[in-house]
Amino acid sequence: MVMVVLSVAMLATACGGGSTSGGSKSTAAQPPTSTTRLLEVAPAPDPTTPDGVAVTALQQIYTWYPATESEGDALRRARKYLGPSLIRTLDTPSTSVETPRPSLRWTDWAKAGAHVEAFAFASGEKAPAGTDPNRQQYKIGIEQTVVYPDGKREALPPATVVATVVRGATGGWLLDEFR
Repeated sequence: MVMVVLSVAMLATACGGGSTSGGSKSTAAQPPTSTTRLLEVAPAPDPTTPDGVAVTALQQIYTWYPATESEGDALRRARKYLGPSLIRTLDTPSTSVETPRPSLRWTDWAKAGAHVEAFAFASGEKAPAGTDPNRQQYKIGIEQTVVYPDGKREALPPATVVATVVRGATGGWLLDEFR
C-alpha cells in the first residue's frame, strides 16, 4: 500500500509541472505537497506486520511530551512493541546503549507547554537483507513537529532509521533495535 501511494505521489509530482501556454494568462502556483504528507491520509500501519510494528513503535518513541514526561518515557510508552534488546535497554538504567536523544530544547518545550508529534512511515527503499526469517530490517522515515499551545507548529529536521524487528515468543513482531 505504501509503495502504491509513493508511486502515485511521485508520478503526480513528475507530471504536475503545469505550465501555461499563450498570452498573459497566469495561474497561482500551488505549494508542493511532500510525499510524507500524502502518506498521512493512507491507512494506519498494521501493528501485527513486521514493518507496521516498526512504524508504530517508532512513532511512539519519537512523540514527546516534555511538560509531563521525562526524556525516557517515550520508550516506556512503546514497551508492548519492544523486543528483548530494547527491553534490556529500558530496564537497565546504567546502560551505555543509545536511546533517542529528544533535544537540547526539551526544557524550553516543557516551559512552553509544547509537545512533539511524530509521523513515521516505512520507506520504499529496502534495508540490508538478512537470512534469518525471524529477523527483518526496514528503513523508517520519521518527521516530527513541535506543537505549541497557541497552535504554532514547528517542523524539526526529518530522520531515517534502520529498524530491526524480531519474531517474539508468541509469534508476533517486536522492534528490537533501531539506528
